[in-house]
Order: sequence, then structure tokens, then C-alpha cells
Amino acid sequence: MALRKLLGELRDTRSLLISSSGRRHHTTSLQPAAADGLDADIEGSREVKPYSAVPGPRELPLIGNAWRFLPYIGHFSIERLDTAMWSLYNDYGKVVKVGGLIGHPDLVFVFDGDYIEHVFRREEVQPHRPSMPSLRYYKQHLRKDFFRDTPGLIGIHGPQWDEFRSKVQQVLLHPGAARNYVDPLNEVASDFMTRIDMLRDDKQELPEHFLSEIYKWALESIGRVALDSRLGCLGNDIASDSETHRIIKSIHTFFENVAEVELRTPFWRVWSTPTWKKYIAALDAFRELCMKQIAEAMDRSIPEESERSEDDMSIVQKIIRKTSNPKMAAVLALDLLLVGVDTTSVSVSSCLYQLARNPEKQEKLYRELERVLPTPAAPVDVKCLDKLTYLKACIKETLRMYPVIIGNGRSLQSDTVIGDYRIPKGTHVIFPHLVVSNIEENFPSPDKFLPERWLKSDQCPLTAGKKIHPFVSLPFGYGRRTCIGRRFAEAELNILLAKIFRKYRAEYHYDDFRYKICPTYIPENPLKFRLIERQKQ
Repeated sequence: MALRKLLGELRDTRSLLISSSGRRHHTTSLQPAAADGLDADIEGSREVKPYSAVPGPRELPLIGNAWRFLPYIGHFSIERLDTAMWSLYNDYGKVVKVGGLIGHPDLVFVFDGDYIEHVFRREEVQPHRPSMPSLRYYKQHLRKDFFRDTPGLIGIHGPQWDEFRSKVQQVLLHPGAARNYVDPLNEVASDFMTRIDMLRDDKQELPEHFLSEIYKWALESIGRVALDSRLGCLGNDIASDSETHRIIKSIHTFFENVAEVELRTPFWRVWSTPTWKKYIAALDAFRELCMKQIAEAMDRSIPEESERSEDDMSIVQKIIRKTSNPKMAAVLALDLLLVGVDTTSVSVSSCLYQLARNPEKQEKLYRELERVLPTPAAPVDVKCLDKLTYLKACIKETLRMYPVIIGNGRSLQSDTVIGDYRIPKGTHVIFPHLVVSNIEENFPSPDKFLPERWLKSDQCPLTAGKKIHPFVSLPFGYGRRTCIGRRFAEAELNILLAKIFRKYRAEYHYDDFRYKICPTYIPENPLKFRLIERQKQ
């Protein structure tokens, strides 16, 4: 029976990480679905084709399309879902069905900005997306004694997610949420700049493992913002058995194994596989180590709370003051620490690469930074951030070309019409943002790094007179499931990159970046950037 259930759920793990981190900077715009579950205005204005007419790869008798995701015989590689998405778009068009996946809802891939907008605009107050079943199982079953009725945001949906989100989003998502933390983040970034200078070799190159160093900066930044604590990640003599090193290692282990657990056949539902054991051990170690840091931060804040203004408080302190619920504050901090390190770090590495490979754009950025920051050591404060328009455009363009999360999705809670097709309730609709944001129709010359696309049209003749569709590049998701830490991630990226490119000229003299899904869209290449100090040229 267990094996039959496992086989019946085979497809459940194929699309989950595509939709595990919906993020975007738009404000929420919610519209209720039509009463009969269909879009009456659309259906009345044109002929709507039946669901069976949606194009897609042919299903074989009995096994449908499930075989395409299997090792060796399948051609939809889990590690190369980006390639699979491009293949579906090139072969079948803007709406593609991958059905017959053995006992699990079909996948419908949507490659059109208008169609994506339509689905997002009509979603319910509690948007439902295929979440990470392994993390949900960890929170709601294996460690239910800890999480109880407060499982957090990651891997959760429904009423529990809605209640949690409603109570924390005012602290994290209002427009000025990150502005009070700019000075502390500048302090962390300055310490990391000192470490960067130390890490360069006699060729002025960074080491192959520089991505792991960026992880340390990201973890230190989140710790400072969420806990009002310095975790000590940027020191020169971090012992391999230190708590900070173990936190970083547990995050690495989690991300190294989550793709295996989520995207391959979920044997962990039947027995504890070696991968599952490493995955759970990493989550346990991460939770225990972080909870120690969180508890210490809470203990420190108790005598200070009545004397401090809210502007000076950490996120944990603000949540406690707002909700009087220490567990909610602790679980939120865990979620921020778990998912905020990998995503921000990968974004930094991709931005470094794009600017290193496009020296004329880097020089344009340097001229902006030179105007805003009088010296390389000048602090990046709120006033500076407001003036860094070209830097923000560089980040947007990088995330268009290489979004950290290559797609997200929704599980339809009512029938709807997408394109010319009637799509039934329960279908998993996937938005492959990596493909959509690199289509010529949406971005002329999509393979070119053109930050000017995001500025006034007269700065980019290639795109003059052409507005960017608001739903074809969604690096932070959209609506109520937009990335909860988006404003802090943007502040971290802007501050660190401003400091790096104000002080150094970056070069990269190795093979073009290759990316893999692990589960974020992460570069496989060593990050041996050459950083040359501007004053010493």
C-alpha cells in the first residue's frame, strides 16, 4: 500500500520547487473568481477551447508523461528544468500541458505575461501553490512539538499561513521597512569588504569558494536585522566547530539535499533514505543552533524594550511587541535565516558576473557611485540608496536574465480560462519566469545585459517606446505570496554592490557562467573574480 501511494504521488514532487518562493515587488491586487468558477467576460468574448485541446507532450498509455521525469530514460532532467521549460515553450507555445503524471494534478506551463497577470489578478485571499511537502512534513509532523500551530511561511499554505502572514507583513513589507536597518547593514558590508581585501591572492583574484564567503555576509546581515546580533561570521578565525560555522554548514546541507528530496521519487515517504536523514539532520541542527541565538536575542531585548523606540528594534523585537507572541517571532526569524542566505548570495554572484563581463556598464555604474559616494570608505546611507538608480537597474536586469527562482506557480482553486483554453480547478499552473523574462517578444535582445531597459526609454534606444509588461519579470513573486523579506534583500544587495564597485574594478577571465538548479538557480563556476582597486590603477 505504501509503495502504491508513493507511485501515485510521483508527480507531486516534480513542480514543487519551481513554485517554492513566489516573490515580487507589486502591491496586492485581489479579485474574486467568477461565481461559476469561470471568467464569464473572457468566455463570452471568444471561443474557448476544451482542456483536452491544450498542446503538450504526448501521453503514453498507462504511464502518461511520468516517464519523462525519470532518470536515464526521461528527457526532462530534474537538474536542468530550465532546459525542459525552454523545450516546452519552443515546441508547444504559450500554454502547455504536461499531463498523465500518475495520480497527481496536471501541470500547465504559462509563457505569456497577459495570461500570468490574469491568473494572479483573480487569485483568492489565500493563494494556494504546491508547497514543499518535505518541509511541511517536518514542521507539521516530525517537529510538531516545536512548531505546533505556528509553522511559519515557508512550505505552508491555507489558514495557518494566512494568519501568520497577516500578523508579520506589516512589519516586513511596508515601504520603509528596511530603511531603519540601512546603517547596521552598511556596518556588516564594511566588515565584509575588509574580508574581501584579505581574500584576494597575489593576482588580485578571489578564491574559488567565494560563494561560501558571500553566504557568511548574507547570514551576518540577516542576523543583524532580525536579531540585532552579530553572529561573528566574518572573522578570520572561525573554528570549524563554532556555532556560526555549523549554522552555515546546515544551510548548505539543506540546500544540497532539498532538490533530491523534493524533485526525485519521494522514497522518504516510505523509509528514511540516506538523503532524507541528512536533510532532517540539517534542519534540526539549523533550528537548534538558530533558536539559541534567537533566545539570547530575546533575553537581551527584555530589559531594553520599554526604553527603545520601534525604529531601533530588531524584527524579532517588533514582532513580539506587535503580537505578544515570542514563538511567532522565533519561527519568522528561522524562516528568514533559512531562505534569505542562499537567494541573496546567488544574486550578488550573478550581479558581479554580469558587470565584470560588461565593462562599459560597470564604468557607467562607477560614475554614478563616484557621484554619490565621495570616497570608497563612505557609508551607504538612506540618502545614497535613493540616488543609486543605475545600480538598481543593474540588479533588476541581472535578475531578469538569471532569476534566483526560475519560476513559481499556483494550484487553481476554481476553473478559469487561460489563453483560449478552459483550465479546470486543481490544475497546477506554473509560471516559468526564467523563460518568460528571456523571450525576444518581451525583452528585445534578451541575451544582452542592458540595465537601461529599466530606466527612462530615451536611455535605451533598443527598447524606446516599448513598455515592460509588469508580469514578465517577477524575481520577488506577486501578491500575498510576494517574498516577505524582499525589502531587506534589496537593501543588502544595493549596499554591498555599491561598496564593491565603488572600490574595485571587477574582471572575470574564465568560462561563461553555467547554472544549475539546487534548488535555486545557482552558478556552477568558481567565483574567481579579479578585483582591482580603483586608486591603484
